[in-house]
Amino acid sequence: MVLLAAAMQVFSQEWKGLSLGADLSRFMVPLIDSTRYGWEISGDFELLKDVFGIVEIGSQNTAFDHPNYHYKSGGGYTRVGVDYNYMKHLDPESTDQLLVGLRYGFTTFWHEADEIIVPDPVWGDFTGGSIDRKWLGANWLEITTGMRAELLRNLYLGWSIRFRINIWQQTDDHMQPYHVPGYGRAWNNSAVGINYSLYYKIPIIKKRNQSGKTP
Repeated sequence: MVLLAAAMQVFSQEWKGLSLGADLSRFMVPLIDSTRYGWEISGDFELLKDVFGIVEIGSQNTAFDHPNYHYKSGGGYTRVGVDYNYMKHLDPESTDQLLVGLRYGFTTFWHEADEIIVPDPVWGDFTGGSIDRKWLGANWLEITTGMRAELLRNLYLGWSIRFRINIWQQTDDHMQPYHVPGYGRAWNNSAVGINYSLYYKIPIIKKRNQSGKTP
């Protein structure tokens, strides 16, 4: 029992917790591309040492005027996956992270068009047509890399780059989707995305450190 008690003192004591994040870049998108707006939040928890389970959810709407029609779409999306922190710290107090990860993403979204103009030089243009709202689905894989740095106690700022690979996308015989929420342009087999997020870590579990002292 004495040996067991001594062995238990060897483990590190640090806070593990649920980190909640908001993607700040989503608020900048309408300034760059006025056709899109939305939001994204995330949550992650350390499952094993330096291995984090992650859930990301968000929503995106698209609306723009084409010379021959007005297009609208919208829907929510979810990504689930894991991140691995491969940073080796010289400072034992540091909690900054360098991350690589994998995600599986899926969405259900709708699109529609109205104010359709069909040009006809003989009989005159046909105007006022519409394509009714239709619900579609898609899923994809993401390979991610990025970092996260502590600004204040339990408050972090981080970025990630995502390489997305289309797995499956539902089609519409009448109109091709323009933008898939959470993925990108519908006609691309791959896409690249960037997240720039603010996180708050809620301490939940405490583990012992090698000295047996509380940090």
